[in-house]
This record gives sequence, C-alpha cells and structure tokens, in this order.
Amino acid sequence: PACTECGFDWTLPRQSAIELVAAGPEAVTAALTAVPDPMQRTTDRWSASMYVWHLVDVLRIGTERLLTLAHDPGSGIPCWDENALAEDRRYQHLSPAVGLLVLPLAAREWAEVASATPATAEVSHPQYGTLGAIDIIRRNAHEVHHHLMDINHWG
Repeated sequence: PACTECGFDWTLPRQSAIELVAAGPEAVTAALTAVPDPMQRTTDRWSASMYVWHLVDVLRIGTERLLTLAHDPGSGIPCWDENALAEDRRYQHLSPAVGLLVLPLAAREWAEVASATPATAEVSHPQYGTLGAIDIIRRNAHEVHHHLMDINHWG
C-alpha cells in the first residue's frame, strides 16, 4: 500500500523509514531554498515555511510518542490537532531560517530515539488503537515525505 497523494510506501522497512527522516532536513532545506517567498500563503493552504514548522512539531511529538512507547506504554498517547497547534504557535509568523536550523535537531533526536525504541513495544492511541514502534516510525516518515512534496509544490 502507498499514499495516494505522495506515493509513500507504508511497508517501508524500519531502518529505511528512520533514514528517510534523518535525510529529511537536507531535502527540506533544498526545497525551501527554491521557494521565492516561503511565508506566502494562498487561500487556506499553509505556506512552505509553515510546513517546515509542522515537521519540527511532528518530529518532536513523534520523539515523545516513541519515548512513551519505550518507557511508559500504559499511559497511552493522545491525539493532537495539527491545525490548532499551528494556530497556537503562530506558524505563519515563525522564521523559515530558524525552522531550517531547528528541523535537523528535531530529526537527529527523533532518529536516535527511533533507533533505540524496542520493536516489540506497543502503546494505545484513542483513534488508531494499538500502535507499535514501526507504526509510529512509518507515520512520522510519511509526514516528512508527504510535506516535502507540499514544500516542493511551492518551488
């Protein structure tokens, strides 16, 4: 199975998904460099810069979820609203240059935690039920892959 919009392969092996996320910041930097005005929005779409900040938060939250999976799976992981977070953090006003500095830090930390998370660990999610490490790793890798496509759309 693949994402119908971006082609992400949902059967991607764990290590390949981790490598995709680790390589994401470099690809995002190249894509954002090609965007004439990274803060420009049209209609209801996010700007290219907003997608960078979204990826920062996806990876930070992903790191927290993987740590929960490894260290306190009984607590479960909650849903989060990406649009509400974007509004609360005021993505539209955050610096694209700073986003490109923060993204590699978030990706590096995420990759370290993802590599160390036991493959057999499971956690409960209110919408998706039981999730294992590979589920969270693939979801985060999909976000990087998919939103790189979104940023490239602006270039």
